[in-house]
Parts: sequence; C-alpha cells; structure tokens
Amino acid sequence: MNLADKPLTIGFLRRGYSSSGGVEVYLKGLAGGLYAQGHRVILFGTSEWPDKEWPGGEIFRCSGSTLATYIAEIERHKKKCGISFDLILSVEKVPGCDLYRTDEGLHLAWLTERNNHLSPLARWFQWRNPKHREKLLLEKELFRSSSTRRVISISEKITSDIERYYSYPHRQISMIRNGVPQYGIPTQEQRLASRKILGLAPDEKIILFVGTGWERKGLRTAIDAVESCVREDAKILLLVAGKGAVSRYTSPVVKFLGPVKEMKSIYWAADIFITPTIYEPFSLAALEALSAGLPVITSSAAGISEVMTPGVHGEIIENPTDATAFAKAIREWLQKLSVTALAAQISGTCSSLASEFTLDRNLSETSSLIHEVIDEKKRE
Repeated sequence: MNLADKPLTIGFLRRGYSSSGGVEVYLKGLAGGLYAQGHRVILFGTSEWPDKEWPGGEIFRCSGSTLATYIAEIERHKKKCGISFDLILSVEKVPGCDLYRTDEGLHLAWLTERNNHLSPLARWFQWRNPKHREKLLLEKELFRSSSTRRVISISEKITSDIERYYSYPHRQISMIRNGVPQYGIPTQEQRLASRKILGLAPDEKIILFVGTGWERKGLRTAIDAVESCVREDAKILLLVAGKGAVSRYTSPVVKFLGPVKEMKSIYWAADIFITPTIYEPFSLAALEALSAGLPVITSSAAGISEVMTPGVHGEIIENPTDATAFAKAIREWLQKLSVTALAAQISGTCSSLASEFTLDRNLSETSSLIHEVIDEKKRE
C-alpha cells in the first residue's frame, strides 16, 4: 500500500509562529506536500499562525502560554472535534504523539552546552527557571519508549544525544535530514539586483547571519569576528536576517533586516554564510545558503558540519565562541572568493552539496515513515 492510496488525516503540533523560523518553513513544506497528495493536514497551533500560511488553512487554535496549557488544549480539541487522526506529528515536547521530530534538538543537551558559557550565578538560575524545568520534565516523558512511537532525528549528533541522555531505543529513531528549496547560484545580474533592493553596494563583502535565537546561534561571536575583519577591510558588512533583541547586538558593522519572508534574494546578495552556533541540530538556513552557492563558516556544534568538508564547503571551527578563529576563516574565504574562477568553483561545489537535500527527498522519506507507523498502529 502506498501512502497516497488512501487519504489520511494527520495532525501537526507547533506552538508559536515565526515568519522567518526554520521549523515553520519545514512544516509548511511537509504539510504542503502531503496536502498536494490529497491528505488532510490539521495544525494544532497558537493564535500567531496565519490561516493563509498553513496548507488548506485548517487550524485548531490552542492557548500556548505554557507547554502544559498547550497540551491540555490539544486534548480538548481532539475530544471535541470528533476527528479520527491517523497520525500525530509533533515538533513540540508533547508526550504521547506518534512521531516527534527533533527540529529544536534536546532541551537538556542545549542547557548543558549553554552551561559552559554562563556565569556561576546564571547557571544556578538556569536550572531553576520554571520554563526550563517544565520543558525538561516533558522531554523526559517524551523520550520514554512507550510514550512516543518514533523519533525523527535530523543529525547524528541529535541521535547520539537522545540515546545518551534518555536511553531511548535506537530502533525507534529514524534519521531524516532536512530538505530545502534549491535556490541556485545567482547570475551577476541577479546578485546586483538583490543588493540594490537591500541598499548594498556592489563591492561590499557581505557576511550573512540568519535566524532567531541569537544567543544560541552565536550572533555575538559573529559580530566580534566581523568587527575584527573590518579593522583591515572597511567594506565588510554583517547582514542579520531574523527576529531578536537588536539593542543588545548593536554594532556599526551590522545591518539588521528583521524577519524576512522571502529569503532567496538575501542569500543571493551575500558572499559568506556564518553561524557560530553553540547548539544547532541541523540548520535549514545553512543548507539554504549552500544551495545558493555560499560557503558556510560554522562550529562543530552544528549538525550541518556532519555533511560539510572543511576547506571545500566552508570552514568548521571547534570552539563556537572563538571570534579570532571565525575572523581568520572569514578573511581566508573572502580571499578565495576574490579569484573569479575559484569563486565559481566554490559556488558550484556548495550548491551541489545542498542538492542532495531536497524537499522532495525529505517528503518521500517522511511519507514512508508515516506509512510505516500507521501500519504498525493497525497491527496492534
């Protein structure tokens, strides 16, 4: 039996909404693919999610003030609506779902890594924060093998963390890496047009940072690295796309774009993508940047580093807070890109790597797993 043979009703769990969020982009792509195949896709979402941004527009509105409240609202809707769901897929820490996808990684692993970069007092407060404690309790319940049927891991690092922290059975974990639109390498005309829209000069050297969660993704290190480079080359600029506390990161070397819905022209305007992340399961933005031909400078804490070859697709820095090492990598890659023939080769190699991670491939692998889980449920 093929997944497309019988229309299914699939529930998706996502609390909150960001127009530039990678998780939202992924969920819309997956749900859109399933909806196009004739399946019913229903989102259990909070008030922030626009109807028009969900394939089919079918959303059950839930209060999302806390995870516990959100979970209670999901159960209320399921009982009230009378719909028989074939499968529930969650990217939230909601125990009892059929499929949990680890887009945001493990909260325990993130807090443990973050611990290394906090003062003793901040560490004390971190582990006593009610929101963290709630997430940790739900995460522990989620990773009981009897609570969640299957887990979709998006990187080897996350798989290792799941087994290490929670002893969740390896046989119940499926590796399905992200898939992204293939933006392609821009022509010189497209590159210049994209820069003109953003008010960027043709000869500026643009380092791009994308995403929310700026502390976790290392924006401070990126700024420090670019400020170091600017002392030698005033034409270098850090472009930041995404929502965050701008006042905490103000610098003369940064141009903040805020949330951006259509990212293609932003990637086309840039030279290098940077993400000095402290903790990152598998960055959609980094993969999108590669698809546009941009080399990626990241840390070894990033899941994307598992598929990159250092010196070929960019650079992988061991210490995510080593601004000196990131600055050195920026200088070296800008030097490589200044050679026209080499720049074309780099762009082609980066785009070729990203072409292995398409939305179609991701949809096919996820659909196969959904089918497998549904068949498993029927046999019980």
